[in-house]
Amino acid sequence: MIPPSRWRTTLRSPLVKLALSTALLALLFSQTDTRDLGAAVAAADPRWLALGFAANAASQVVSAYRWWLLTVAVGFDAPLRRVASYYFGGMYLNLFGPGTVTGDVGRSLFLADGRRRGLALTTVVAHRAFGFVALVWVSAAALLLTRELPLPPLARLLAALAIPVTLAAWLVGPRLAARMLPPTNRLRRLVEHDLAPYWRDTRLLCASLTLAMLVHVLQIGGQMAVGRALGLALPGAVFWVVVPILNALSTLPFSLSGLGVREAGYWYALPQLGVAPGSAVAVGLLASAIVLVTGLCGLPFFLLTRRGPRRIKR
Repeated sequence: MIPPSRWRTTLRSPLVKLALSTALLALLFSQTDTRDLGAAVAAADPRWLALGFAANAASQVVSAYRWWLLTVAVGFDAPLRRVASYYFGGMYLNLFGPGTVTGDVGRSLFLADGRRRGLALTTVVAHRAFGFVALVWVSAAALLLTRELPLPPLARLLAALAIPVTLAAWLVGPRLAARMLPPTNRLRRLVEHDLAPYWRDTRLLCASLTLAMLVHVLQIGGQMAVGRALGLALPGAVFWVVVPILNALSTLPFSLSGLGVREAGYWYALPQLGVAPGSAVAVGLLASAIVLVTGLCGLPFFLLTRRGPRRIKR
């Protein structure tokens, strides 16, 4: 019998993630007219694709700035330029690991530089948590406001509850859990003291959530540009609903940077609106290509961080 630790190590392997993404793409291609797919990709307008890439790249710049705000709030004094280098280096690492785990671990290690690793990791976790809350809010707002898609009443009810529930969970949940621990417990001290700005600093909360929503708006806009590049006359509400779901699924550790996940999502959703399966898969492929190219842009920053944070100019 194979030990559970061996299974976890195997599933975390980048080669396994690549194999799963490749298998998913192969399955989609077997269900799609590849000639239509190739024709759709070949006819894509490069100007709209460039706009999609610019929007995605801009979202990463905003995200790096948001992480810097969270690091400063808990006592890290690294300047924005250095923290941005750590962030973009982690963006490159995400190309070679499960979901976004590898990049997040790399960012925390770069920031800690051998000290306060636990606190550095919590800044990354908080960054992801704020991003997830904003993702839920954007998706919920889209579900509530759109009238162009046939949605069941239950979906709209859940969307209406999403904002107050996630806000309460963020502000109250961790502190309630910490109070179940002894007063001298290290985790309780971390939550109630070291991370206090994440619950009590209203300006920080508002700034981080606003910037996180801006990140998602830019990413949605980038994928709308991909749709325009392919000449698809789709209502914008489609992307406002579909993209947040696909972004959330892409962070899970079973694909390589969401490769295969986006394609499957569009293959399922868009044909229901009259889009040919080939064009639907093409939207996912081009969106994934933009994500991968954006990640590759982090390579210079990764090489810079490997030379040591002291060599990064302040």
